[in-house]
Amino acid sequence: MKRLEGKVAIVTGAARGLGAATAARLSAEGASVMLADIIDGEATALALREAGHQAAFVNMDVARREAWSDVLSDTASRFGGIDILVNNAGVFRPANIETIEMDDLLDVYGINLFGPLIGMQAVIPYMRERGAGSIVNIASNATSFIFPESISYGSSKAALASLTKTVAVHCGRQGYRIRANSIHPGPHATAMMGGDPSGLVQRIPLHRMGQPEDVAAAVAYLASDDAAFVTATELFIDGGMTVA
Repeated sequence: MKRLEGKVAIVTGAARGLGAATAARLSAEGASVMLADIIDGEATALALREAGHQAAFVNMDVARREAWSDVLSDTASRFGGIDILVNNAGVFRPANIETIEMDDLLDVYGINLFGPLIGMQAVIPYMRERGAGSIVNIASNATSFIFPESISYGSSKAALASLTKTVAVHCGRQGYRIRANSIHPGPHATAMMGGDPSGLVQRIPLHRMGQPEDVAAAVAYLASDDAAFVTATELFIDGGMTVA
């Protein structure tokens, strides 16, 4: 039996990159997956369906509370419930303390932090109804690997990591059997990242860029019962870059 057989997952930012790879991996593990993104991801969902998986796409702005309500309701109605939430949608706007504009800061926080917060708050009742659940938030190794131009991105992801732990401890103490963990990717070979910006490979002990499938495999683990005793954990997927 596949690890996620009978489970239902929502993956935000799923049209491409890490999100698309995560949706594919969760599908391969047996989950029904709702792909959500502000850009068109219907082709990504269609490819999963053509491969024999249960998948659908919905256009979604994660920073809008009402959008979460609609997506959660649609997912539960279509697939029978919600067991897994992967908050992957994110945005990077380079700026330092002298150049940051407040509008850009609030936009980044809206997508990277407030969106996951709204989503976690909204999904908990659905997971309680199922008797358990797993929340996986995609943070970043920028929470520990500091560079000046990531003032909005890095701080939003650091806040997300802290928020994840807070949610994990709350759910555990309430007896909800809902786990929450954060994954912290380093540089990955995606269209958004490009090839090897600024020679980053030279700073990675494993001497390669990460692949989207590296993150997807970690999400599948944390979403599954293999991680039944894992919560409030930060998992760095960066080839050792953060500690090098």
